[in-house]
Amino acid sequence: MKVNHAGEFGAIHIYKAQISVCKIFMKDQVPILQEFLADETRHLNIFWTEIQARKGVKCKTFWLCGLGGFFLGLFTCLFGKKGVMACTWAVEDVVIKHLNEQLVYLKGKSDFAAYNAVENILEDEKNHRDFGFDHTSQDSIHYKALRWMISTFTETVIWIGMR
Repeated sequence: MKVNHAGEFGAIHIYKAQISVCKIFMKDQVPILQEFLADETRHLNIFWTEIQARKGVKCKTFWLCGLGGFFLGLFTCLFGKKGVMACTWAVEDVVIKHLNEQLVYLKGKSDFAAYNAVENILEDEKNHRDFGFDHTSQDSIHYKALRWMISTFTETVIWIGMR
């Protein structure tokens, strides 16, 4: 739950940075990014509620996720609309794999409150991933490299947070 919470904090900052840039250069992207931001904010609150119910604390990577997310959001704007969507696709693809692994773990632990929280959030994350996939370039070497970099960064942050 702590890593998920930190990841949502990172996602919020990705979208905040992208919205800031898109308000100037890509105004047509703002509505969907604001929708994604609202989803991630709701997810952050759900995970925080689950953490508090277990008397837990924030993940050690919480602030790193926020800072890294903000810079990742700014960086991906350099690649235009498709860069913004490649970011969504790459991050959410990694997050979905992580959440699916977590569902298996939570089911084994019989923690049905946490299981239900993760399961409900998973659908939003799949929708974000699919939207990103549909609105980026799958054949350009530049976007493949960008997605690989973002996926690797996201996997690394999750790995660090799980330690």
